[in-house]
Amino acid sequence: MVKRLSPVIAISGLVLAMAAVVAGQLDPSSHLDPVALSISEYAAQERGVLTEFALAMLGLASLALLAGLKAAAAPVDGWPERLILLWSLTLLAVAVIPWTRAQDYLVAVAFLALPVATAQLAGRFGDHDEWRPVARTLEWLTLLAGLGLAAVTYAALPGRGVLIGAAERGLLVVEFALVASITWQLLRVGLMTAITTVPGVVRQPVAEPTQNATSEAVSPHAHAA
Repeated sequence: MVKRLSPVIAISGLVLAMAAVVAGQLDPSSHLDPVALSISEYAAQERGVLTEFALAMLGLASLALLAGLKAAAAPVDGWPERLILLWSLTLLAVAVIPWTRAQDYLVAVAFLALPVATAQLAGRFGDHDEWRPVARTLEWLTLLAGLGLAAVTYAALPGRGVLIGAAERGLLVVEFALVASITWQLLRVGLMTAITTVPGVVRQPVAEPTQNATSEAVSPHAHAA
């Protein structure tokens, strides 16, 4: 049940997160600049809760994805599992904690945790037939995430916050794509399993013909006797 429902829940969460982001940009306030304001600053100053909702949905989608990967016996044990869990929980914490400074640290932890996890998963997935199709995608997206982390670090420290909003949102888009690509592969694995498995059919092993010692052909000498 978890294996079947988790990709559906994850995809639903991703769709809701994207819808919230788009809705937040359709009618932005005049004093809010998504290019200059960090995600936490934007969330603190916007009139609604669309940013918090989008982050919460992304966090919940990632939790559902992790549950599905575990149910599908994907090679996520160890640090990848812990880091994806950290990414998910920090996003949920950002959505509920009202203090901007704490949100800044949590966003930084989340942004770092997911690329480190996918960097390990890319190598592991390459060794498994079911997950190999997404391994190369993870490699390229993880590389882009690394460049995005460098851009965010530069904007936050020597750049003194200039274009920090653009850097963070670009990185968030890449990490959104990381979660979406793994979710899509999990859905494909579930569909392939459902197609190749026929419920209610039990295949009986075919017994090899054996020659009974008592049924051996009687030699002509035996008849003569």
